[in-house]
Amino acid sequence: MPDAFPGGFDAASGGFMIGLEAGELVGGFRVTTLCCNRAGMCHGGKLASVCDVYLLLAALFREDLRAAFLPTVSLTLDFMAPAMHGAWVELRAETLRITRSLVFAQGLATVEGTPVARSSAIYHRTAPQDGDSQDIGAALRALLGHMPATQSKIIP
Repeated sequence: MPDAFPGGFDAASGGFMIGLEAGELVGGFRVTTLCCNRAGMCHGGKLASVCDVYLLLAALFREDLRAAFLPTVSLTLDFMAPAMHGAWVELRAETLRITRSLVFAQGLATVEGTPVARSSAIYHRTAPQDGDSQDIGAALRALLGHMPATQSKIIP
């Protein structure tokens, strides 16, 4: 997706990749030298940052929230195993609950099927701002060519 702030934190932290698998948004990143701490494993701050953004994108992708941004209210991570230099970290998430003002999500980061981090987050649903027409979920669905089951595709 186009980066609203090229050269910002996402670029500096290395970001992550997304793709579709069985209609679900899957994320992932390679643990490079830039991600590693002194022990040669992925730094917890990198995992936290990626989990935060990925959980949000997965919720926006799956649900019809019509939002450009949902600020993080709470983010918790349980570090379960190291993700060593060179490893591919895969991310999967589910939306747990949506209220009028909050979105609850949880996810799992794995390396070759082994859980390395479990995350949960709460995001605040903000009112649309004047001129704020960007819907990140719709943009992601369009980018990946995905039409959710709740929407119907009109075929001429």
